[in-house]
Amino acid sequence: MIRKANEVAGRYRAEARSATARRVAIVAAGVAIASLTAIQVAATPGAAERARHALGPATVWDSIYTLAQAGRGESTYRATCASCHGDSLQGINDAPPLAGSEFHKDYDGNALSSLFSKISNDMPSDNPGSLTAPQVASAVAFVLKYNGYPAGANDLPASADSLSGIKFTPKP
Repeated sequence: MIRKANEVAGRYRAEARSATARRVAIVAAGVAIASLTAIQVAATPGAAERARHALGPATVWDSIYTLAQAGRGESTYRATCASCHGDSLQGINDAPPLAGSEFHKDYDGNALSSLFSKISNDMPSDNPGSLTAPQVASAVAFVLKYNGYPAGANDLPASADSLSGIKFTPKP
């Protein structure tokens, strides 16, 4: 009888150890999954920029467009903007410059959405509002590239609302 009781007690202890081991394994698996998820998010292109933007306002110095997008924007600019703003964005006659100190004087401190909206609503002057949102975003990317702002890994969003938190600032 004592022997039978010892066998039952032994099985009970083994089952208890097994349940504890299962709980430990489940917690360890949860920690591993959370860690791998955090690593994957951190390794995602642009994650550092998004994290930095979440901490404070973004600026045109935060690598907010791609070189490919600026290349598309250059094509749009040459076809629809250069006749008024010039090949080197200096402005011709009444068309304001899109580069240099006059451009910076007009836009520093303003949201990037102001330039996007101006182009989207008022340009080209002979056919206002005719550019698509992606064409406008690409043209803005070209203007940023031409003014020496750094390119990054993600295209500039094609909506004024998305650009309202990005500010033109003097070179840091």
